Amino acid sequence: MPSLAKAYIAMIAAAAATVLTVVSYRGNPENLGRFFLFFALAMLASAMKVRLPGFKTTISTNFVFILAGIALFSFGETVLIGLGGALVQSLWKTQTRPKLVQVLFNVACLTVCTAAAFWASHGTLAMLGLNSLAAMMVLGACVYMVLNTGLVSLVISLAEGRSLKDLWSSCYEWTFPYFLVGAAVAGLASAASRGSNLGVALLVVPSMYFVYVYYRMRIMRAVLDNISDLSQENEVALAGASRGH
Repeated sequence: MPSLAKAYIAMIAAAAATVLTVVSYRGNPENLGRFFLFFALAMLASAMKVRLPGFKTTISTNFVFILAGIALFSFGETVLIGLGGALVQSLWKTQTRPKLVQVLFNVACLTVCTAAAFWASHGTLAMLGLNSLAAMMVLGACVYMVLNTGLVSLVISLAEGRSLKDLWSSCYEWTFPYFLVGAAVAGLASAASRGSNLGVALLVVPSMYFVYVYYRMRIMRAVLDNISDLSQENEVALAGASRGH
């Protein structure tokens, strides 16, 4: 791995360590029962992951619970949801055994993204003197999506020497619909939970499962179409070569 990529990963890991240090000093859970419920659901959602075409990374539905956590829980609790989700996503049922540096970056990346989304949404609303759940969810989702896709695209660009612009564009194209639907579901779950209606909030699990299944089928179809196109191109090339002889 190039030295620049190693330095970048070390920088993200240091930022995540700073976030976790802040969490250790500010960790005061207000409702342990509700937090453990959402944490368990977030870990379940983290296991529902899909691999993006052209990337050696995955996305999962855990970001729905991270966004809900921004509205419902404290900073420390929300970061722990992101941290735990990153570990499950990185280690649960992987196609190949992940390298330590990959797990470290994934955990650090989601920790930093979660913290940034929380601070940006709460801080911006506080400065503007607003108390709007919708605005909080929109800000949190935008910051999380842009930062997450950007950090992942940059590490791949540095490690593999690929174009950052092309990587980010492709990553954004694949993940935007996923994040958009997830943000809407998270907003509904947050609104229901704020009204102490946890039963309605639990509907987020089957909702995101169907989104996950649909997205997985869509990606598999795209991969198969790409393989089919490559096969046709090879057949045309072989036919041309045969005629040439």
